[in-house]
Amino acid sequence: MWFKAVKAEDEGSFENAVWYYMKDALECIKKHSLVRAALSSSCAANCLAKMGAWSPARVLYSEAAGIYVENSEVAMSKSIREAMWSLQEAFENYMLAGDSAADTVRERYSAIAARTSPFSRAEQAAEKLESRRPETIKPDPKEKEARIPDRLAREIENFVRARKSGSARTQSFDPSYVMRSINMNGGSKLDEKSIAS
Repeated sequence: MWFKAVKAEDEGSFENAVWYYMKDALECIKKHSLVRAALSSSCAANCLAKMGAWSPARVLYSEAAGIYVENSEVAMSKSIREAMWSLQEAFENYMLAGDSAADTVRERYSAIAARTSPFSRAEQAAEKLESRRPETIKPDPKEKEARIPDRLAREIENFVRARKSGSARTQSFDPSYVMRSINMNGGSKLDEKSIAS
């Protein structure tokens, strides 16, 4: 589905691209492939924005961001780098959605950066994240929002429903392990392989 979606998007067939991206995102949710699901959701949102369908685009940017946050939690016990990358992606998608959850992600990103590197300061981490800040999608007030076809609305609803039902949840995240690993006074007890990976 992914390659069909990319091909349709490249050809300017945004409606078909959204349909393929949503099919791919739903399949990835079922397989617990979080990063791919988030990427497909974000790509579908990009296509919807190009179609002038801003409301469903915001919904999908927000869903993608939520998946990236979830992936950061899962990755935390294995790879600090992946966890922080996921938070960067979450921040960008929340910003595109105009979702205030971007502030929470920024705080979490800064806190992790400050705790995992003795040379990093929270302010520097926040500045790095802010440098990636995209513009929130803003509709042209002169244009009426485009209505999406029913088949796309159904695919988006199925995807959001799957997310809410917990289909994307994975059992590998252990919050107590993470809290024991990150020292609240600075530093980390995670082994070097985990931090470097």
